Amino acid sequence: MAADLLHIRNVSEGARKGISPSAVYRKPYVVDAALLGEVIRSRASPVGKGRPVQGIPGTNPRTEKRAISVMDTRTGKIVSVGDMHHRFSQQSMSKPVAMALAIQLMGGQPERYGRYVGMQASALPYNDATLAPDGRPFNSSVNIGALATWMLIEIHTPPGSDPFDGFLEMMKSLTRNPGLTVNEAMAIGEFDFCPPDQAQSCNRRLLATLDASGFVDDDSLTTYAMRKHGKAVVDANSTRAGGLTPEFSVSCRRALSEDAFLSYCRACAVMVNTEDMANVAAVFRSGGLQVDAIHGTRKQILPALVADYVRCSNDISGSYEESEAQFRKNAFGGKTGVDGGIFGSLYRHANLVVATHHADLNPAGNSGEGQKWISTLNKLNLVLPSARRATLGMASGLMRARPTAGQLPSHALGPSPREVDTTLQSEMTPETRRVLTNAMPVIDGVRRDFYAKAPDIRKAKDVAIDGTHVLSARDIHGRMKRYYHMSRDRHALEKIVVVDEMSGSVNVARERD
Repeated sequence: MAADLLHIRNVSEGARKGISPSAVYRKPYVVDAALLGEVIRSRASPVGKGRPVQGIPGTNPRTEKRAISVMDTRTGKIVSVGDMHHRFSQQSMSKPVAMALAIQLMGGQPERYGRYVGMQASALPYNDATLAPDGRPFNSSVNIGALATWMLIEIHTPPGSDPFDGFLEMMKSLTRNPGLTVNEAMAIGEFDFCPPDQAQSCNRRLLATLDASGFVDDDSLTTYAMRKHGKAVVDANSTRAGGLTPEFSVSCRRALSEDAFLSYCRACAVMVNTEDMANVAAVFRSGGLQVDAIHGTRKQILPALVADYVRCSNDISGSYEESEAQFRKNAFGGKTGVDGGIFGSLYRHANLVVATHHADLNPAGNSGEGQKWISTLNKLNLVLPSARRATLGMASGLMRARPTAGQLPSHALGPSPREVDTTLQSEMTPETRRVLTNAMPVIDGVRRDFYAKAPDIRKAKDVAIDGTHVLSARDIHGRMKRYYHMSRDRHALEKIVVVDEMSGSVNVARERD
């Protein structure tokens, strides 16, 4: 815990190692709808590359829905583009809020919560059952850590109060949206779900792992039983030594697991939009402060220590096994959800938070397009509309110190992966298309389809090392091209890298062939 708390202190002071402060695009651009729209267009993936959420009954993902909301935490002003009012289930984006609630219920002491749930990167999938060597869940982002968090909420909620009601009230406060609702059919669908070829769902196996690990001690179980059943029932089912009878103890442990799991499912089924989640991200980034965009007032709605602890945990583990890459490569720390949502901090910008939504998921269970939008935003030199007057030189001497911020031109970020795929496939001859199709693997009796992309000059060696040369052929324009199957890709579509023989960027690939 000492190392955890030191890390939190460093985070709150802004000492974030490994993140370059430089922007790829030096010219400043104003954050407006045109800029965000260009970001969405330029990073659209080929149709079918990602998968919508699977295994959560009741979800109805709409992969054509896309939205970005960016907030300036100094003013509370939000710039949004796309389907920003489209509501989707927050799923694992609920986990940071549940952690904040658990810490509040445990006296506002992160170190007390940390005795039960760690703050370590695990590099494991979100539904893995592995515990850390000390017996704790690695972090609160993986499902076993989230279920443990909900057990703590069920245990520490005061008598007469409902644990989930406390969570929903916190969500309404953080989002500034008193009208948040729960998709109860979705929650019950996940709660009751059992794969047809298995005895129980993955989440129920995780609950069994927690129970077998001794996560809930006898005193905690008694505290839960007092709230659940009342003192009279607990006294009637206690031994002379003061503990719960074996039969009652087993019953209470089972009830605690069921209550925690149902609350977890309901929390995941809270319906939000990107502007709701931008508000949540702003509170965590601002040390628990919430800014009213209309009146400019500030309100402390979470203790700073709690907000910083949650934000630090998100940075470490919020994108599951991709967390470290997202933090160091994309300068992003935040939380993802398997219904396509992402929210968190753009760390190359001093005061910006972001929330995105697109329902196609990559193999790690994160929105691939959302991650690319965030990466692009962190590469741009952004200026918020509220700061535009100063940037334009209205303040004395500022014009000489900073270049004028402008609007990002349409198509300034180049063709999107979807546009490249469409172009490359349209240039293939029917024979080339047939050969490539026949070279794709057959999985579960179905031959996989593919998307096409041009080689990344920075990864030219990977084409020869990781790719299988399928054929060399001329396209419909008579240009000789080489086609490589990148079999290590784990997306829903296979990947074909198309190397133009006239390109100077593929000499390495040619030599390795």
